[in-house]
Amino acid sequence: MEISTKENTSSECPFDLNLCKKALVALKQIINNAQQGHKQLLDESIPISLYLHVHKIPRCTYLRLSSELPHPFIQQSTRDVCLFVRDDDVNGREYEATVRRYKSMIDQFKLPFNIEIMTLKQINQELIPYEAKRKLCARYDLFLADRRIMTSLMRGQLLGKHFRSHGKMPLGINVFNKDFKQRLISLCSSISGRMAGTGPLFSMQFTTVKQSIDHGIENLTTICQTIGKELPGSWLNIDHAYFYGNNLQSLPIYYSKHNKNDVSKLNLPITSQNELTQIGELSTVEKNLNVIVEANGNVHLTKKNKLSNNVTKKKSTKRLQKTWIKGVQTHRTTNSKPKKEKTKGVEDEPVFNAENKPVVDTEFVKRVASTRLAKKNEKPKHIEQNFASKPAPRAEKRKRLLAAAKEVLNDNNNDDSVPTLVDDSEERKIKSGGRSFPGSANNNELRSPTTTKIIRAGQTTNISSLSEPLLTKKDVLLPIVVFACNRARALQVHIEALLRIRNNSDLNPIIVSLDCHDKETLQVAKSFGDKIKEIIELPDLGPLIVPPKDHLLSGYYKISRHYGYSLNYVLNTLNYEAIIITEDDLEVSIDFLDYFQALYPLLKYDKTLWCISAWNDNGIDKKIDRQANLLHRSDFFPGLGWLLTKTVWNEIRDNWPQGFWDDWMRKPEQRRDRACIRPEVSRTGISPEGKRGVSGGQFYDHYLRKIIKNSDPIDWKSIDVSYLIKERYDKKFQAFIDTCPVITLSDLNKMNSDMTCAKLRYSKKQ
Repeated sequence: MEISTKENTSSECPFDLNLCKKALVALKQIINNAQQGHKQLLDESIPISLYLHVHKIPRCTYLRLSSELPHPFIQQSTRDVCLFVRDDDVNGREYEATVRRYKSMIDQFKLPFNIEIMTLKQINQELIPYEAKRKLCARYDLFLADRRIMTSLMRGQLLGKHFRSHGKMPLGINVFNKDFKQRLISLCSSISGRMAGTGPLFSMQFTTVKQSIDHGIENLTTICQTIGKELPGSWLNIDHAYFYGNNLQSLPIYYSKHNKNDVSKLNLPITSQNELTQIGELSTVEKNLNVIVEANGNVHLTKKNKLSNNVTKKKSTKRLQKTWIKGVQTHRTTNSKPKKEKTKGVEDEPVFNAENKPVVDTEFVKRVASTRLAKKNEKPKHIEQNFASKPAPRAEKRKRLLAAAKEVLNDNNNDDSVPTLVDDSEERKIKSGGRSFPGSANNNELRSPTTTKIIRAGQTTNISSLSEPLLTKKDVLLPIVVFACNRARALQVHIEALLRIRNNSDLNPIIVSLDCHDKETLQVAKSFGDKIKEIIELPDLGPLIVPPKDHLLSGYYKISRHYGYSLNYVLNTLNYEAIIITEDDLEVSIDFLDYFQALYPLLKYDKTLWCISAWNDNGIDKKIDRQANLLHRSDFFPGLGWLLTKTVWNEIRDNWPQGFWDDWMRKPEQRRDRACIRPEVSRTGISPEGKRGVSGGQFYDHYLRKIIKNSDPIDWKSIDVSYLIKERYDKKFQAFIDTCPVITLSDLNKMNSDMTCAKLRYSKKQ
């Protein structure tokens, strides 16, 4: 084949276009013959590129030339483009608001190609694994970036070596330019060539096998004009050129006759500004200064660092530069006083008496004494009062309580009213103002429970204990609030399970609270129609505040904000007295709702309780009692399917944490010596969808999936749960503990398997 050796010292292309046309036809024929019998999975044409070898390698880290082709060979409708942008909130961890803003702006352009948005924070969070960088590089055809973050993207290993080796380093673009749309279209329809600066090779794709020969030659002419203008050294720096197909199939089209000595010095900036810079000291100037003499003869004076002789980036001392250049030496004046030295006047010196003691300022002492005396006189004096002529301080309160009890007793119209507990001792306390009356026994002796009166509309019943009437099994309104994010399948399965066990939609309405703005999850929630009472979509609450030490755990801060907003909305805006809280990855037992209905009266009666949970953190099979109706009081907050009252929420909402809300609930400041009711056998379980949570399924296989869920139907209305009242439970629990033998740590390995309990004694060695 003929090879062009045409020489041209100007910026015109030295290639023989007729020879290039013949080489292009021959290369396409070679590629087509090689592809016969090898059917491709995708109907994609094989690209053909122009490869150039230069005499002198430009001193640059990454050289990229772009040219807009007259006949693009890539369909714009199938091209995927990724745009890297700067975050609007630089300090926070959230980036969704920035992505939505840029996405809405680009959607208004109605471009023929698809553009995805990624922020700098998203890159730092999601592109940590090596595999993630490789997949991102292969996913998009072109990468663009806001010019403000180009320096951050080009340095270090933020994007990885795949972007450099595949020629996909992002192109800079000004997102605030008024011609932003035209610039986007121009960059997405152009082709780019790259040169890494570590070798003599430069390549630029200009056609494909399926494109016509004439269109390919016109594209070649266009990129040759770009190379002649922008390539360092222009065409004199080209040693040889060839067309390259695939599988190392190429044809040469040009060889140069001149050598690299004919190429002038490449007009490129030096990568490091300090390579030829010498730093020294001169004794003719002030102390603490460095003299910097650059290669071009420029001289600068800068101040030294206090800790070392390194040059700091402070503003150069221009006055000293001019003085040093003129050859005038400046000296410090000896008459000047240091700035920090304070001159003392005669009036500031203390005056001493004959005994060499400071003279007391009597006027100052008088002012202080008069001020203290005035404050003391402002305090109200104690006034003697005749308390015998006035009623007791709580008399009005006692009258109101007695009036309310009589009103309930005489009311015969409401037969469905909730029973009110009034026993003989409490009635006597009301009448006596809370004081013991003379007819009582020894005041130090604990009083046993007396007979109790249940006052209903029109009837009074005397009972001998608190167990039967106290915790009346009456159905109450307990809405179910389901928290979900972006697990559509998990939400669908969870709501279907709730609907299967729900007998009355009026008593247990379902409210779904959604975060993440996931369209698929929202569609699943809407598909249930009127079976769901309300869908709460979390509004834009502003940037998420995450401490720097927890920047990898921002998901827990999103969950806490989601809980805080929705709980306050349901309890205070929708005005419910109590709610059942679940999450989309929970499985529920057949008696899940009956469990809360039976225990809610206990929660309202016993003020030493503050929540009811359906979860047992230690509910692993073979480590628990399989008695399904066994319940416990626990100082630990279990969560994962629990009941919360409005009273407790209004108590803790002002201090609601920014993250890790469940750990915050377990602190003594929130618990306040109160307990939670939890079952021996859990009424909830974690579904396999829990692996997709914020924790990434960290404890699912080894712990969470082993928690068993109750499968036996329990008639909770027939079960007496009054044994969970604090006084009774503590007494019974202490009696059980007293029957357990005391062992030491060394006795654990020798324990009998039949032993049901033991008390472990710790000893501290001195």
